[in-house]
Amino acid sequence: MSVGASYYKKSALISYLLIAINIISSLLYTPWMLAKIGEADYGLYTLSASLINMFLIDFGFSSAVTRFVSKYNAEGNQQKIDNFLGMLYKLYFLICGTVLVILFVVYFFIDSIYVSLSAAELEKFKIVYIIAGSYSIFSFPFISTFNGILNSYEKYYQMKLCDLFHKILTVGLIVVALLFDLGLYSLVTLNAVSGILMLISKWIILKSSTPLKINFKYFDKSVLKEIFSFSMWVTVSSICSRLIFNITPNVLGITVGAVAIAMFSLASTIESYTYTFASAIDGMFMPRIARLMKEDSSGKNVFELLNKVGRIQYYIVALIFIGFTFVGKDFIYLWLGEGKEVVYICALLLIAPAPFYLSQQIAKSALVIAGEVRAQAVVNVIKAVVNTALVFVFSYYFGVVGACISISVSYFLRNIGMCALYQKRLKLDMFKFHFNCYIKTIPGIVLTVIFSVLLNFLIPTYSWLNLLIKVALISFAYFVFVFFLSFNAYEKNMVKGLIKKVIK
Repeated sequence: MSVGASYYKKSALISYLLIAINIISSLLYTPWMLAKIGEADYGLYTLSASLINMFLIDFGFSSAVTRFVSKYNAEGNQQKIDNFLGMLYKLYFLICGTVLVILFVVYFFIDSIYVSLSAAELEKFKIVYIIAGSYSIFSFPFISTFNGILNSYEKYYQMKLCDLFHKILTVGLIVVALLFDLGLYSLVTLNAVSGILMLISKWIILKSSTPLKINFKYFDKSVLKEIFSFSMWVTVSSICSRLIFNITPNVLGITVGAVAIAMFSLASTIESYTYTFASAIDGMFMPRIARLMKEDSSGKNVFELLNKVGRIQYYIVALIFIGFTFVGKDFIYLWLGEGKEVVYICALLLIAPAPFYLSQQIAKSALVIAGEVRAQAVVNVIKAVVNTALVFVFSYYFGVVGACISISVSYFLRNIGMCALYQKRLKLDMFKFHFNCYIKTIPGIVLTVIFSVLLNFLIPTYSWLNLLIKVALISFAYFVFVFFLSFNAYEKNMVKGLIKKVIK
């Protein structure tokens, strides 16, 4: 059953509230955490997570959940959903057992792998590795499936409420740990506790608000073959993605050291907020895309949705990129203190490809629903090969900045490849989309850039107050310029309707 427009609006509102809490909490406690536990310990925590995640590959099963459950829901076949999930969870448990053995073996080779870490850092890393690894093994099958199931049943609002609860609880526990100087190990443990409570809350929602009855006894070779034929190529894409952000901290651990890992982690955190802002509403559309593709195979309806949602996502990411370009350096100084300027350069490099890629997430979701994951995997393989070839060399000579240059180059190449897939496999007119989304919005964006350059000369940033004033002025100028010079009739009416509702 589809949901109304008001549900989408409520879901989007809670999504952006969650994002705001994420950003504000990070602004407040990240510098505090760095001061309390030190840059090296912060880097060790990041390193442990990246190492564990390299082995926690779900073989595309999480994407399979989203695709098949949405597809079966569109067909109205609940029995297929129950049977499919029963088989999938048995596969997940098998993966967890295998990864547990691998992580156990890797533990005994940590000293030989991370030769740039000191003896004290290695001892700390091993304990963090055990705590984080235990939680990851336990939570892996559920984290990978619960969100996909909730999205497919269009329980997006409830899911985001759980995520909001999880974030508030996590921040609260971290604040307590820092106030009482409980140290690195407590931070990792408390993070695991909040994650487990979040999973329990999502399971309660699934049991109480969906007709889900997972059939663990079900087994069918044809269904198993269908799962693997889809997930095999998603696995390739997943591995390639991990070769970007999970291998980079490990490469930096080999070529540079723990402090460089911390700088990369901070830059990638800023990049992740960009992605989060643009993708906050993506999950809501997967069931709708499945219905549109079932009703019309020509791609016309999907293209209309891509134009509407894509332009909105582009406006958001373009504003973030422009704003960070002109106030990001001062923000990093005020946020982290002196000596962290490299984080600004790295974050800028990581964000640069985002406006073009993140505005096309509807097309990416349609590609998954259509089962065109093999071609997508090829693009990701090329991206990973390019990055892997460059990251060792660039990081050796240019440190963490070199690593971020290699990521930026590979991501721009990925953007070109994905556009070609949307054009060829989904029959979406990407040339028309580029014209509608990027070319038509140029006037408002160019004027915002000019305004931001002038503002930097007029208002120096020596305090948080000045920074906030500049952010507010750039945001206001951006809205005015794009509203009158870039917005189409649909977007103007949407904003006017929102203003009327707020006033009412």
